[in-house]
Order: sequence, then C-alpha cells, then structure tokens
Amino acid sequence: MLTPPRFVVLDDKKEHLGPIIETFKLIGSSCIGVQYNEEDESHLCQDYYKGVRGLFIDLNLSGRSSIGHNTHYAEIIRILESVISSENGPFIMILWTDNPQECSNLIQYIEERLDPEKKYCKPLLIKPLSKTQYIDKNSNIKVDTSENLKDEIKGFFSSVPQIAALFDWESKVLEAVNQTLIELINLVPNDKRNFNDYPSEIDKVLSCIARETVGKGHVATDPKKALNLAIYPILVDKILNNTPDQANIQLWNNAITQVGSASIADEKAVGKFNKMLHLAVTGHESMSPYDWGAVVEIPSEIFNDEFCLGHFGYNQNYLIKNTFCFNSTEKLRPILIRLGASCDYAQNKQGPIPYIFGFVVEAEKYHERERDFLDPDKKFISKKLSDWVSPLFSYRDEDPAFYIVLNLQLVISKVKGQLDSYQTLYRLREQLLNQVIVRATTFASRPGINELYVR
Repeated sequence: MLTPPRFVVLDDKKEHLGPIIETFKLIGSSCIGVQYNEEDESHLCQDYYKGVRGLFIDLNLSGRSSIGHNTHYAEIIRILESVISSENGPFIMILWTDNPQECSNLIQYIEERLDPEKKYCKPLLIKPLSKTQYIDKNSNIKVDTSENLKDEIKGFFSSVPQIAALFDWESKVLEAVNQTLIELINLVPNDKRNFNDYPSEIDKVLSCIARETVGKGHVATDPKKALNLAIYPILVDKILNNTPDQANIQLWNNAITQVGSASIADEKAVGKFNKMLHLAVTGHESMSPYDWGAVVEIPSEIFNDEFCLGHFGYNQNYLIKNTFCFNSTEKLRPILIRLGASCDYAQNKQGPIPYIFGFVVEAEKYHERERDFLDPDKKFISKKLSDWVSPLFSYRDEDPAFYIVLNLQLVISKVKGQLDSYQTLYRLREQLLNQVIVRATTFASRPGINELYVR
C-alpha cells in the first residue's frame, strides 16, 4: 500500500548517510539511509530496495582499503544480486569514490562477473561522487557546497536523455495518479470534510462510481476492478494531456532520435516488443479462463475428434488440415479466447460466454504454412478469408517465438464451470482483443448479394 523509497544510500559509516539524505530533502524528494553491517547483514533486506531508482553506495564498504579493488567490486555485486529482484525495474548507481576510474573498473567487473541469469541487477548507469569534495571531517556537508551537491545529484538522473526519459515518464504517471486522487477527494462535499465523516463519505464516492460502472449486483464480485474500470480512463487522459514545459519537451526530443533509422531484425526481440504491447502473462496477475481476453489452452486429452465434431461439425484432422491448413498437430497448441462485450464482462453477466477457437503456433510452423500458400505445386492449399493471425510473440528466451492463429467462423459458447480444468496461458490486452472482436463480428455479419455476370 505504501510507496517504497526511490533513493537509497548504503554506507558502512552511519554518519555519512546524513549528507545525501539531507540533500534529497533539499531537492524535495525522500531518501533512506541503510548502514552496511558486515555481521548481521541487515543491509540486505530487500524491502529497503523494492522501488530503488538511485542507489548511492560506498566503494569501500568494509572500511579497509587494503583488501584490494576486486574484493570491493565483488561485494557490490553480491549486494546487487541479493537485494535487486526482477520486480525492481531500472536504476542507476552512484559510487562514493574520489577516483572516477573506479567506475570504469567496476563497470567492467560487473559485465564480466554478474550472474548472467540476473541481468536485471545491472544498473543502467554508474557515476562517481566524491565524498571529500562535499563532506567535511565532521561528516557534514561542507559550507557553500550544498547547492553544488544537489545539482550534481540531479545531473546524474538527467545525464543520459534516454534514461532520464524513463524516470520522467514514471514521475509523470505518479503526478497523474495524484491528480486523480485529488479529483476523487474533491467529490466529498465541503461540509463533510471532517475527521468523523471522511471514511463514510469516501466510501459513498467509491460506491457510487463502482455501482454505476458495473451495476449494483456485481460490485461485490471485485470492488477494486469495478473502481479501476471507471477511473483508468481518467488516469490515462491525465497522463496523455498534462502540459509539459519546454525543458521536458526537449528532454523527450533528445531521448527519441532513431525514429527514421531504428530497426529490429531478431525474431525473438520483435516478439518481445509485441508481447509487451498486446499480451499479458500469468505471474504478474491472476488469470481465470473466464476473464475477458483470456487465452485458454484446451487439454490434449480433451482436444480430440469428439470435441471437434461436437463443437465444429468435423473431425480433428479436417479442422487442422482443411480449415487451418497445417500439415500436422506438431507445434500447435489448441486454444480458446474469451470474447464478448466489455460491459458484459465488467458487469459479470450470467449466461453463455463466447470463445473463439484457434492455435498457438510456433513461428517455424507458421512460416512453413505461409510458404505452402505460395507454392504453385500446392494450389489446393489456400488461406481462408476467416483466418486471423496475431503479431509475432516471444515470451521466454528458451521457448520458440509464436503466433496466435484464429478462425473467425469458429466461435463457440461456454458457461462458467466448464473450463475450470483448462490452463490460462495469457490474456490479450484490450487493443488486440477489440480487433479480434470487431473482425469476428464483421465476418459473421458480412452481407452478400445475388449478381449475374455476362459470360
């Protein structure tokens, strides 16, 4: 519920934590200090680092400069691998050192020694910061240097435009969240803004919004989702339309410069881009086979002739070879994707739930089919008008890239409970899901006419 700190300073000397914390106070942001403790290793508590964007760390954490540079570097890597998880997100590191060359050496050491399975532990940037330049012998900020220290710290986060843009985007999203919260609280009448009435009045605001979004009978199913459905368009609008100043516009102009030249040739890299845009995966959220856009795998023991005949009117072999034009079941995973109107899903309406049938197809298998379509010796194989193909996706590095191939004619109905044993693989995000829904609806309702031709 509480937002973790974005800036963390780690030092073996407790008195050296203060100057950085004080400087962030002058900047108008929060920073926590963590004392390095070689005995109980309390500094390795992950909770301190969950939201870190700037990690200030002393090079000589043990207090002994004679033990060798590599030992210091190894300890920093050990700390990173212990406290930074794949859920952390990007961060930069500022190294307490009077020798800028130490940063270059540390970067090389990290590149060579960091666990290849923990690339997420690697900072986007490492910059040096001198203790002796800013901290006096009493561990206070030196007189007349506080503004310079503040400017240097701010400069670390703006020195590389692309990294600065990422952090700026996060900052602007948080601003939009704050503005949205203000709008919600402003719905409480002025005469009710007192300590006694606040809880019930906020409850009233949230209840009214949730009820009018999904209907009175459906709020209890998932109150948070009901509120999110109402609030997220407001939040997105604020993110898109908050007015940037000229410096912010210039930052983004400097950050995005390869629009005319950038290209990505690697299949899996392209698949990862598309996955981020259009495919939500299990792990970050709980998914049900009945969620809007859920991609549900049909178990192999169920996907047989009986299933195909009962739902589509022809056997499995005909479905695969004639309808989808694949030569075998190899590298195909049969799926159903939950369709329907968004309002029906939001209001948790009872009754039949529409699903469209298709396959998750490994990229190699898909390209083989495309070559068959172009082969003059295989004229009997032709792509159907009812064919729909997703963008290329890639999820795990060890798994092949894949497409989702659907047939717009094969829409079936299920009711809650029938798919409880099915595995939910992914969820189509709204943009791609809406395209499938519109294409399926348009295909089902396409008009035809009678027409004679002169022969």
